[in-house]
Amino acid sequence: MNVKRSTVLGYTLFVALISALITVLFYHVFVFNTFSDSGEHVSLRELSAEQILSSPIAENNTIIEVMSYGCHYCASNEENLNAFKKTLPAGSAFKVIHITSDSSGLALYASLFATLEEMEIESKLRDSAYNAVITRNINLADDAALETWLVNNAIDVNEYRKVRQSAAVQERLKYMAAITQHYNISATPSYIINKRFVVTQDRNFPAFAEHMLELLAKGDGQ
Repeated sequence: MNVKRSTVLGYTLFVALISALITVLFYHVFVFNTFSDSGEHVSLRELSAEQILSSPIAENNTIIEVMSYGCHYCASNEENLNAFKKTLPAGSAFKVIHITSDSSGLALYASLFATLEEMEIESKLRDSAYNAVITRNINLADDAALETWLVNNAIDVNEYRKVRQSAAVQERLKYMAAITQHYNISATPSYIINKRFVVTQDRNFPAFAEHMLELLAKGDGQ
């Protein structure tokens, strides 16, 4: 039985729309707390002095975004974050890592992130990775799909594989996993500020940017 192309296209668009709505609803319920009647917010956690001392993060005065290539809100925040970075005070830094955990589906692309970082091309290809995973539903954790994506982005596949197996990439993955575990990161995007605070976005930009700057000004463990 033949199915009209318009019918298939309509169904595909319908499924994509429902998927997007579910994602938005999830963030409003569990991250933004839009529909919460309790008045309690869990968008900010503060670590103890002991936890700060044992943090795998070495740098002070930092904001570290924990993201995922499969995270719609991470992708949509890129423009806001690029503007936010320009407002950081002197002596501070904004860094990005990929959530890395055996128990989280969001961590599926951690090795891709770490490898691109080691090749010093991650930031340049981040939008392409977001687009492939979120918009085009390409599983970049699949070797065949990844190879096609690499070729389409003019990346030497053999060089990528060589770097992927390197000790440097393994160290990056261990570092990101240690941060994910130490700060109990289970949702993206999350922001670790001065090794002390873990925040998730509970307000729109630029108000959220101001909130992060206020936390940054408190200093690590001070």
